[in-house]
Amino acid sequence: MNALLCGALGLTALGTSAPASAQPNPTGTVLHCYVSPNDQPMPPGNLGRCTSFYPSPQGYVAEFEIRNLPAGSYSFVWTSDLGVVLPCSTAYCSQRYRGDMAVFDFVTVTYTNLVTGEVKSLSRGVRIGGPL
Repeated sequence: MNALLCGALGLTALGTSAPASAQPNPTGTVLHCYVSPNDQPMPPGNLGRCTSFYPSPQGYVAEFEIRNLPAGSYSFVWTSDLGVVLPCSTAYCSQRYRGDMAVFDFVTVTYTNLVTGEVKSLSRGVRIGGPL
């Protein structure tokens, strides 16, 4: 009888416990990224995958977007670990990579608030055809 009573009390306790909370969406300014041809932009609150294992002899394009940037006037400088200053001057940037080869890159955007002079940077790793 005690075992039955303990089991019933245990099930009752499980049924009344609060559900685990979901992971919060990233807040603040974030660098969203996705790699095409096999991925697409994620909804707001998602950082994107920034990786691809889809074989593409034609190449890949990594699309970057600064999200949740406070209103204001900014300048942007985009750079790559592969030694490239990217030709982007807005909160959006695309970087093309050759197909049929592994790519490991790290893209950084440095943005400056033109009113306050405050400088901040965001970075994302890009992985194509290799381990995460």
